[in-house]
Amino acid sequence: MNFAFYISGKSNRLFHYLTHFYKQRELNIKLVVSDNILDKRLESILNQFGISTKIYEYKKLLGKTYKEKNEVLSDRILQELEEFQIDYCLSFGSHLLSGLLLDKYKNRLINFHPAILPMYPGKNAIDQAVCAGNTFLVGNTVHFIDEGVDTGKIIMQSVIPLESFYSNNNDYDAILNLQIEMLDKLLLILEKDRIVIKDGRVKIIGADYNRSNLYPAITF
Repeated sequence: MNFAFYISGKSNRLFHYLTHFYKQRELNIKLVVSDNILDKRLESILNQFGISTKIYEYKKLLGKTYKEKNEVLSDRILQELEEFQIDYCLSFGSHLLSGLLLDKYKNRLINFHPAILPMYPGKNAIDQAVCAGNTFLVGNTVHFIDEGVDTGKIIMQSVIPLESFYSNNNDYDAILNLQIEMLDKLLLILEKDRIVIKDGRVKIIGADYNRSNLYPAITF
């Protein structure tokens, strides 16, 4: 199975995954498409693993509006995915994908969002959650990409108490780093074809949906 990534910015989560997990896995990441110049650390490790890169600088794309630029970017991504015969594309990107890409790769485009959806979709999701005041838990969602803003079918989620964010000096990485393990597990379940969609919901074959946790952990 062939995997690709669409990224924006430094994409620290992808870098840390490649650094700590990728060597141990028999997976085939063939392509990374970026809408910005690659971070030097990420560029180096992509070269090390022989992963191809394509850069389409967002500010240089044709189009006067965000919608027009997003359409051009989506077409470029589709072109690369088809050329590299990609099965799944995972997104750490910041721009809304649209057009024919969504049709041809329906249920094969997957996004990582730093909030417990459906709460706090869109940009600045962590800030939204923190500013809400009554949010006890924060976390991340992995979901399929559709035409909406973070409205696609949910695959998996991770949560930590908001207090953990505060105790780490409001460090966003306390939340975002949960995505690294999520990425590792996601690639493995995709490789083993363990995702099914039934009655409009995503199910991971063999996963435990009955386990629960109590926050905060209380001992006597």
